[in-house]
Amino acid sequence: MIKVHYFGIIAEAAACEQESISLGEIGLQSLISDLKEKHQLDSYEFQIAVNRKIIQDPSTIQLENGDEVAFLPAFSGG
Repeated sequence: MIKVHYFGIIAEAAACEQESISLGEIGLQSLISDLKEKHQLDSYEFQIAVNRKIIQDPSTIQLENGDEVAFLPAFSGG
């Protein structure tokens, strides 16, 4: 089971703050693509964290059972 967390405007767009996904091993890039389509997130900018670490290149990450993925909206402020 992979836990996916959504924050801020991404959570509003997804209409949930988290969901659990039952998958075997999957590439992070595939998961992102699937969830962007499912929740219509194409127009949003966000970063991805896996197990609380920001990921720069999702294509290099293979997810496993027990991993946590977070969709973090672009932050601004001063």
